[in-house]
Amino acid sequence: MTDRSAPTAGVDDRVVRRLTLARWIVVGSFGFLALMVPAFVAVTAISSVQNGHRPIEVAVLAVVLSLPLGWQLLRMVQHRLGSRKTRSSFAFWSSLGLLAAVAVCLDLEVLTLMAVGLWWSVAVLVADRRLMIVVSAVLLVLPWVRFATFEERDPWLMLVIWTIPVVWAPIMLAANHAVLLLWDVANEAHAAREAQARLAVSEERLRFARDLHDLLGHSLSGVAVKSELAARLAQRDPDRAAAEMVQVQQLAREALREVRAAVSGYRDVDLAAELASVRAVLQAGGTRCTLTGADVGLTPEQRTTVAWVCREGATNVLRHSSARRCDLSLAREERAVVVEMFNDGARGSAGQVQYGNGLTGLTERVAAVGGTLSARPVTGGGFLLRAVLPAEPAGAPEARPAAGTERKDVAA
Repeated sequence: MTDRSAPTAGVDDRVVRRLTLARWIVVGSFGFLALMVPAFVAVTAISSVQNGHRPIEVAVLAVVLSLPLGWQLLRMVQHRLGSRKTRSSFAFWSSLGLLAAVAVCLDLEVLTLMAVGLWWSVAVLVADRRLMIVVSAVLLVLPWVRFATFEERDPWLMLVIWTIPVVWAPIMLAANHAVLLLWDVANEAHAAREAQARLAVSEERLRFARDLHDLLGHSLSGVAVKSELAARLAQRDPDRAAAEMVQVQQLAREALREVRAAVSGYRDVDLAAELASVRAVLQAGGTRCTLTGADVGLTPEQRTTVAWVCREGATNVLRHSSARRCDLSLAREERAVVVEMFNDGARGSAGQVQYGNGLTGLTERVAAVGGTLSARPVTGGGFLLRAVLPAEPAGAPEARPAAGTERKDVAA
């Protein structure tokens, strides 16, 4: 593996960690917001009971009602996080009813109005705009309507009590809006990474299809033309027809040779690119992938084999496990190069494994270079794919396999 792939892998890990952290920040922020409502209500209820403004039964009722109020507040946010177009009418109206009941129980208190401001800062982001204009106007006017019924009035004190939540609510609205923007950016970034992985696969398929088309188009066209000419000459000029068929045979062999060369180059996978692809695909599927010992001085043949081991191992993780973590390690021992791929989401008990076509083909590929492959669940949970390849001196000159050897391998 080349040195330039290591920074890329580190960047991928950091991006995934940041996106996951962003999601947890959003969920935690709104969870804390839902807990603030019962906290404000509880503090107001305790203060009212101590000052003799409310009976203890009414204060307890307000605290009890604040718990489902916080839950319905979180439900409104949950619908917004799930889909921008989805709204929960039940969560909105039930939370508004609970809020009104709590306000009736505790009357005009600063923390009560601040709890109302918290509810408003969430509802305005998820409810219908026209509806929220009406609700906002009612919430602004109701405290003054209630104040007009007091026998002893202090307009300046009331103005202070009313101004605090009026200023508090827009601040919380701006904070909640910023958190939701963070959520949207994190989701869009995850979607972009998945789309990038799918696009890379599609581009590789198109590239190989173009290569085959370019290789076979001319040769097969020549085969078709000459075979048609040989068919017309078969009766009147057998010798020339035979010559044309010889040329058809030569064209077919040349086409087969070109296809074998193309497939051989396609199968000669670049280890650095494959490791980066494996990490990106696993992380896009929700599996955290760590890599150790990538630069161990492999020969080109060993790099190709290791790349196929990593590709098949990643495919098995995605198809046959529910892994949250996958550890990939490359190590050079005294007489061998060891590749291990462990994931923590194996299905089945230790010692039981059934090789499918992928593992069977991979075993044959590893055996072709003198190595061995084992794949088995391990005690305590997890699955270990292990390949042992014969080592060559790390400083030995790297030579490409001979052309005849390549043709033999492709033909096999």
